[in-house]
Amino acid sequence: MFFRPPPVSSRRGYVAVLGTTVAVAGGALIGLPLKGTPGLTLLGVAVLGTGMPHGAVDHLVARRLFGWNDTPGTVLFYAGYLALAALYGIGWWLWPTGALALFLLMAAYHFGQADLAYLTIQRARGRAVLYLSRGLLVVGSPLLARPGAVAPVVDALAGITPPPAGPAWWPAASVAALATQHALVLGAYTRGSDRGRREWFTVPALALLFGAAPPLAAFAVYFGLWHALGHIFVLMRFFRAARERAGGESLSETPRTVRALYRRAALFTLLPLGGLGAVLAARPIRTPEALAALFVLISVLTLPHMLLVERLYWHERRFQHRHERRFQAGTPEEGSSSRSSAGFTANDGGSLEG
Repeated sequence: MFFRPPPVSSRRGYVAVLGTTVAVAGGALIGLPLKGTPGLTLLGVAVLGTGMPHGAVDHLVARRLFGWNDTPGTVLFYAGYLALAALYGIGWWLWPTGALALFLLMAAYHFGQADLAYLTIQRARGRAVLYLSRGLLVVGSPLLARPGAVAPVVDALAGITPPPAGPAWWPAASVAALATQHALVLGAYTRGSDRGRREWFTVPALALLFGAAPPLAAFAVYFGLWHALGHIFVLMRFFRAARERAGGESLSETPRTVRALYRRAALFTLLPLGGLGAVLAARPIRTPEALAALFVLISVLTLPHMLLVERLYWHERRFQHRHERRFQAGTPEEGSSSRSSAGFTANDGGSLEG
């Protein structure tokens, strides 16, 4: 591919995240206490450290995708973003069961997309199948493997009581089944290619994590490291590619470093956390209702964030295909070089791949 590797190194990041995942799973297997306060602490670190910040620069992404550098465009973005979040919040109030089902479906697709967009599956149906297969492993494992542990939160969210826990072998068997279906789908879509080689390490590690660790701890590790941190890598590459495409144009609003990205994300990280703090002020954080409130907050922010991320990947696929056609015709697109023609590396290594 005609692509110059980005300055953000993700290879060591991948190894570190993989090692952390295996370490947490191993700790659970040998009996380290990861339930209760330790699990909540991990979740809090994940949400504060990378979870909220990875979506708190969506306004900067929208500026680059839609060219909204003026006040009306900015107002339109914020109004649309907040309207979608508010509508979904109303949906939780009017029809919590449907809102929960939508959240699980959105989360499955969004997690799968963030993990596997680098495989560059050409057909939309193939991408959807692959992403949902990964999401089924990530989202389905806690629900199927440990229904008793998630039952209080699901009941607080939607008034649904999951079935009681099965026999002792059920958690391992259910996670193994979910991992197997995903391995088969991955094999079908990466046959004859070496692009998905790391998945043969990633999938067993995730299966071990969700099979061994309590649901909160497992979700915290996946959400904070695999998903949110991976998206921060993608954002840094996206902003770098945007600066390269702009040539001499000043793009002062695009962060050049991870530290700068966190500075730009600070306001929209603190605002939703402040709202959540107000909701939780009257109830202990350990209660199922408090955890339900946290997941509702995550869900209402996920809907507009997911739609914007979908647009981001569509934009990069379109840019890459257009540039490759021009390059093959001997007329590279003005303002870009063959070294950066593939845009950012969501299509050449993805999230934590590199």
